[in-house]
Amino acid sequence: MGLLVDGQWVDQWYDTKSTQGKFVRSESAFRNWIYPASEYDANNANHFPAQADRYHLYVSLACPWAHRALVFIKLKQLEDLISVSCVHPDMLENGWEFKQDQAFTDPNIAIGDPLHRVNFAHQLYTKADPNYSGRVTVPILWDKEDNTIVSKEHTNK
Repeated sequence: MGLLVDGQWVDQWYDTKSTQGKFVRSESAFRNWIYPASEYDANNANHFPAQADRYHLYVSLACPWAHRALVFIKLKQLEDLISVSCVHPDMLENGWEFKQDQAFTDPNIAIGDPLHRVNFAHQLYTKADPNYSGRVTVPILWDKEDNTIVSKEHTNK
């Protein structure tokens, strides 16, 4: 699993020696919130308005953190409000990849990237921030109107 360094993809694995094999989570660069109209503050950069069909969720069916986001959408019955795309379950030297040849039976999950037609998830990160440095993870909640990542956190509700 590589990462972006100043917007450039680097095929580099975690430095497990410095952490004695423990996973150390870094601070999230994209951790914003969606608010209902009654609480939305347009002057707050971390606020995004709740609007139907404004957001798109990128997931991997191989990622347990992305499963949490999919379960949340299903339980809250948001399938008609938030579109979903899936990356290929194999993460290779370019990270999460969009492949058009996947076969899924769920009509609510698109294959590939219908918004930008990019090949890799790291390209979404550099669309949102051309100088981003850090790991490229899913889930990715994308704002179709502002053309940016709202959040890449599975723990945000």
